[in-house]
Amino acid sequence: MKKIPFKHAALRKLADLYARMDEAYAASAAALGLTCEGCRDNCCESLFRHHTYLEWLDLHAAFAALPEARRKDILAAAEEWLRIHRGALPGARPRVPCPLVLREGDQLSCGLYAHRPMICRLHGVPTLLVRPDGKQAAFPGCGRAQELGKAGGATLKALDRTPVLSELALLEMELLGRERMARLPRVDLSIAEMLLMGAPKI
Repeated sequence: MKKIPFKHAALRKLADLYARMDEAYAASAAALGLTCEGCRDNCCESLFRHHTYLEWLDLHAAFAALPEARRKDILAAAEEWLRIHRGALPGARPRVPCPLVLREGDQLSCGLYAHRPMICRLHGVPTLLVRPDGKQAAFPGCGRAQELGKAGGATLKALDRTPVLSELALLEMELLGRERMARLPRVDLSIAEMLLMGAPKI
């Protein structure tokens, strides 16, 4: 199987899509008055699952460019993250920082911020998703966003993530091709698992 290069056109297009996601998030957060400053419920400690080979490949390319010492630290943190989650009781959600985080005092920030996947980018503000059958799935946003919404007393328009998710799916198809996409297993991985598994075998 021919290996897909780190400089594939779909990866360059993903960077543009990520920038537009960030713009949409910023506008939605500003309308709500939402900031992460001083928040105790840091989303870098949330359990997110990611679902595209494209984002996995992009993340790994950025990780591979880091200094060796930093990569070793991240992989050690990924192993610890996975150990804690696998040892948790059924239904429990341990609050463990993502292996990529940088810590400054009590503040956590992403060490590969420009390459964080879609779910990390859009988490926080209220969003909605229109499914192929036309039904909508609504996501109320993080705890702080929900509090701000209640305090404001108005129903704010949720960020519609359907267009960006559709575009991400098209880029995944561009990267893999229809035949390869049909035979590859579905991606359902945490950041820690992506890092420990290395580059996706595509």
